[in-house]
Amino acid sequence: MATRKSSRSVRLVILAVTAVAALLSVWMVGGPADAQTIDVPIEQVVITGDPGSTVEIGSADVPADLVGRTCEIVVEVVNQESIHGGNKLIVASGESSVEVEGIEDAAGSTTTKAGTITLDSTITASVFLAVDDISSLGSSLTVTCEPLPPAPPPPPVTTQPPYTG
Repeated sequence: MATRKSSRSVRLVILAVTAVAALLSVWMVGGPADAQTIDVPIEQVVITGDPGSTVEIGSADVPADLVGRTCEIVVEVVNQESIHGGNKLIVASGESSVEVEGIEDAAGSTTTKAGTITLDSTITASVFLAVDDISSLGSSLTVTCEPLPPAPPPPPVTTQPPYTG
């Protein structure tokens, strides 16, 4: 009788380990989508405009499955040799935006900033011209959306027997 119990226990343990392994493989391989990136191409640019104006320098469409998602962005701005104090880069999508200040405060500098943004159907990069009417920089913009965690199972429904008082 002890052999039957041991054999049954071993089979239950093997079954449980197999089930957990199967669930993990589905979650890791076929579960949430991999991180997705959107590159907004921005070449070295020279921008002119009125001081206090904002000039768009690049944009990209957002895939439909990312619209509404909050994502991390990484912005790298490379300034050329000119100095245009107060200029800033604005990354926007719908009502959400991230600003990178001081992008041309020093010659030959690189400014990097990370932030989060909630995506709409497009994402844009623009330069705010502060006191000068010009900007000359190069930059890159990458938006990375990490996969959403799996949804937790719904809580168990507990019912009470009707009150018969």
